Amino acid sequence: MDFYLNADDHRRGLARALYEQIRQAIAEGRIRPGDRLPPSRELAKQLAISRFTVTTAYGYLVAEGFLEGASAAGTRVTLPARRSQLQRVTPPLLRGRHAPASPAPPNEPAAMQMELGVPDAESFPYTEFRTQTWRAMRELRTHGGTQYGDAAGEPSLRRAIATWIHRSRGVRAAPEEVVVTAGAQQAFDLVLSALARPGDTVAVEDPGYPPFRQLAELRGVKVVPVQADHHGLVVESLPPRARLVYVTPSHQFPLGSVLSLVRRRLLLDWAQATGAFILEDDYDSEFRFSDRPLEPMQRLDTGARVLYIGSFSKSLSPSLRTGFVVAPREVASTLASVRALLDCHSPAILQRTLARFLDDGSMDRHLRRTRKLYRARHQFIVDWFAGPGRTLGKLIAIDAGLHLAAELHDSWDERTLCTRALDAGLNISGLAKFSVESIRPGLTFGYGNSPPEKLEQAFRILKKVLR
Repeated sequence: MDFYLNADDHRRGLARALYEQIRQAIAEGRIRPGDRLPPSRELAKQLAISRFTVTTAYGYLVAEGFLEGASAAGTRVTLPARRSQLQRVTPPLLRGRHAPASPAPPNEPAAMQMELGVPDAESFPYTEFRTQTWRAMRELRTHGGTQYGDAAGEPSLRRAIATWIHRSRGVRAAPEEVVVTAGAQQAFDLVLSALARPGDTVAVEDPGYPPFRQLAELRGVKVVPVQADHHGLVVESLPPRARLVYVTPSHQFPLGSVLSLVRRRLLLDWAQATGAFILEDDYDSEFRFSDRPLEPMQRLDTGARVLYIGSFSKSLSPSLRTGFVVAPREVASTLASVRALLDCHSPAILQRTLARFLDDGSMDRHLRRTRKLYRARHQFIVDWFAGPGRTLGKLIAIDAGLHLAAELHDSWDERTLCTRALDAGLNISGLAKFSVESIRPGLTFGYGNSPPEKLEQAFRILKKVLR
């Protein structure tokens, strides 16, 4: 069977379009059980797209049970698709950073979600934020702040961010080096637009954060996956001509490991020698439960090669759509110029509200409350894996974040576990969702938006599945 991609597919996402096209062909019987799909490399060449796009679509179809044996040698259709499978939501991998799930089909109960990177919905400090919002509105009215603002962000918020990240994370930044963005994803887009041209090589962790890979691919760069292990990115495997390398050193996504100090220095030396830039995504760094964090790479950098990216999506709420980039002044100026062309700037009221929230200590108090909340949920999962007779696998890292990842023992199959769990009412993700070339069977457990009773129910379902 021939596959095709049109202009609309390019706009809405190639991996998603290919995934849906194959799934529909299986549902309609145009591809039957036992039929072999083209090898990923061959199909990528046929469609003039990257192999990563094909393996992304194949990988999720494998995880859902439609395909088996995804590899360069080809992939076969397994069993006929059930209608309930076809009506399930589009995979989060193909939807974006934290897109909401679609409602369940009629007469089919919604599966319990253990989404990664989603904070507790009930813990948002509504009262404090409302107070600061009213003050910001009065300030704008008094001082006539109803005109277009600075594309780099409100001066008050840039100062507040510079002060806060220095106090809380050790990042050295002047307000002029801070650019406010609409979340981390826009920060990635600004960096790619300003520093990478179509055809340039961008290195990413594997397994790693899919939305960055997809965005880089959309911008026309060559995405090269580089292995990440228990100590973070394997620096020796970096492509020599990479223009950018994207890393999550404080809490590697999705494994949770910390990039060792030795590798941090090796990566900085590599960037200095090659002239490449390092995108340091400080993912989930606000929530640490054991070891003291290492210094951010931005603080260790003496050659102006690191761009530090953060957001308030985990610490407060993804609905705020507020993030930031810390960059050398010349680069920060370029990023602000690009943003001025895209959407001018973030809402002034929201920026001034957040600046007040950071300045008066409200953010620190909020984080102290939520750390206690997440620590208890984190410990519940750690204790469950340490319990007697647990044969599922072992946790990879237990230091930080809003999720945990576990490697599976050889006796368990990732795809089978995910499928059986979903059939039992629990939606958990395997590590295959986040991988391009690496093969590391495992599961991920997001607990940020899972209160204790929900966690207990989720692991009762998992225990039942394991039987």
